[in-house]
Amino acid sequence: MEYTLGVVIPVPQPHRDALRAWRQEFGGAATEPIAPHITLVSGSYLNTWEKAAAQVRQVASGMKPFTIELGAARTFRPASDVVYLPLLSGADQCWALHRQLLGDALRHESGFAYHPHLTIAQNVPAQQLDAAQAALAQVQLAFEADQVQLFDTRGGDWNLSEDIALG
Repeated sequence: MEYTLGVVIPVPQPHRDALRAWRQEFGGAATEPIAPHITLVSGSYLNTWEKAAAQVRQVASGMKPFTIELGAARTFRPASDVVYLPLLSGADQCWALHRQLLGDALRHESGFAYHPHLTIAQNVPAQQLDAAQAALAQVQLAFEADQVQLFDTRGGDWNLSEDIALG
């Protein structure tokens, strides 16, 4: 049997609340239940949940905490109707985690190549995307990435399964 999982870097306070407010303002109600994060892997796992979780723990233990700096809003348009904050620093570490997580029991399933970012708005009218990009043109914030979160969909919804410290 195959299930879906997600491995993300959560954004800590105080930035979490500001990013959540921007996501609600520009991304609409669909973003409300989802805490701001940077996705490392979103896909399926084969074998067992225990094997997949053990792999995430092993990869996380090999990465020291690092600084993520987010910059001015950009867009993936026309390829995808998304406005996001790019990683000015920390992208190399996210790439390393992404690649290491994909070994063995985990897969990343997306119609797009992996690109570390923080989504602000997606699948909303163009004027909302334009407004988000204009309003967040001067954003610059930084935080320490010291953990990853492991989510699963075994119950049908995305559920936080485990907080896993880096290093």
